[in-house]
Amino acid sequence: MKKNLFLACVLPMALTLASCGGPKTNQNEPAQQTGSDTEEVVQTKEKAFPWDFPEGNKNEGLAEGIVALSCHSFYPSALEESDDPAEATLIFYNGKISTVGDTKSSISSFGDDIEMPNSLIIPIPEGQTAKKGDIILTWWQSGSGMQRAIVTDASDPTSPKVDYLDLDYKDDGTGIANKHSGNQIKPNTFVVLKEGEWQPGAQVIAGSDKEGGILISATNDKVLLLCFANKIKAFDKSDCKLLPLNQGLKVGDEVSATFVGEYRSGSKITKIDEKIGRVWVENSFGSEIKSILNVYKEQ
Repeated sequence: MKKNLFLACVLPMALTLASCGGPKTNQNEPAQQTGSDTEEVVQTKEKAFPWDFPEGNKNEGLAEGIVALSCHSFYPSALEESDDPAEATLIFYNGKISTVGDTKSSISSFGDDIEMPNSLIIPIPEGQTAKKGDIILTWWQSGSGMQRAIVTDASDPTSPKVDYLDLDYKDDGTGIANKHSGNQIKPNTFVVLKEGEWQPGAQVIAGSDKEGGILISATNDKVLLLCFANKIKAFDKSDCKLLPLNQGLKVGDEVSATFVGEYRSGSKITKIDEKIGRVWVENSFGSEIKSILNVYKEQ
């Protein structure tokens, strides 16, 4: 009787302890990653640099303390917010290089240091001089944003006066390029482009569609271009050609002219103003004014 009474008391206690005393999960231990979480991690890693181009490729002259052009105002947020950063609008602005690393470097802009891939940084070497007629890479110094420009007055070779080639020019004088004609740019804020060199700022014609773009960075076999609508694209170098800086353009020449970022045949030059780097062409759209970098004469 006493034995039965003992079992009646102990058995419920044992069952209660068994239900509560099994292995416990540590509340502070991270939960196992699910398949969807893993997929998200992989996707984030893939977004780290969305072009088929070496992220750490350094342009010549990359050094601390000098001015540079980069898309630092847009690229970090594009990585965070865009499902396809390669399709983001990425405008190049000026800043100063604060640190240089093997793969990434920092751009100082408005008090912030922003880390950027080296291949998206264009250094502007100090001590450059220009002569009249040179085409230079700089930025719109009475506005903003990367620009190519033609030197119209080199009385001071370190601080020339220029006409911007990547701004809109109009016959009636209302174009942005017209309004800022003859801007004098500051020393150490430009680099002279050289004929036949794959240097940042050069105009490149890429692929079978003859897409036009500004060279950002190049290796032996790849190029990274800023194309129409400020989209960055990578191409095989073998599929690209440099647009000559001096094409020997003449009135009456048949040329390809840019339309929505692509060079299309069927234009004829009717007028040239060499000083400001502009040509007037006639085509199926009527009369258009183009920068000398936006027409291509087949050699």
